[in-house]
Amino acid sequence: MNKKNNIPFKTPEGYFNSFEERLMDKLSQPESSFPEESAFKVPDNYFESFNERLNKKLENESKVIPLFPIKKIIAVAASIAAIALIALGYDWNSEQELSFSDLANTDIEAYFENNDFELSPYEIAEVLPVTNTEFSDFLNAPIESDNLLDYLNENVSDFDELNFYDNE
Repeated sequence: MNKKNNIPFKTPEGYFNSFEERLMDKLSQPESSFPEESAFKVPDNYFESFNERLNKKLENESKVIPLFPIKKIIAVAASIAAIALIALGYDWNSEQELSFSDLANTDIEAYFENNDFELSPYEIAEVLPVTNTEFSDFLNAPIESDNLLDYLNENVSDFDELNFYDNE
């Protein structure tokens, strides 16, 4: 069935052709066909029992949502109290200054290994003080073969670069 053609309201044929004449005839008659009393009537004792019926419906159907939920207020107050305790427990006036001697040697080595400063050995030698260092200390210290082999294993990737066998 097509819903567009299925209209339940129909007017009789020629209804609107004579509508104005029929309306004027009814209005000109002294006996009006309009009801003297109101067509809408309130049932008896409607307003006396209205509160009871309304309360029953409200009890069964509605849920009251508080404007200020207590759980949220307690959570906010607890977080503020925790922040206040942490702030009061922290020593804000600590006068202890850190110095270079407080750092561990491993931390210093790790810093230099992880950060690339792009400095050549000559640039590093310019910065290092030479006042207390004697070059003879470096030349006279014996180098153990185990230390030398460990150094070569760690730092040399291609042994052919060392030219052990070529006497050029």
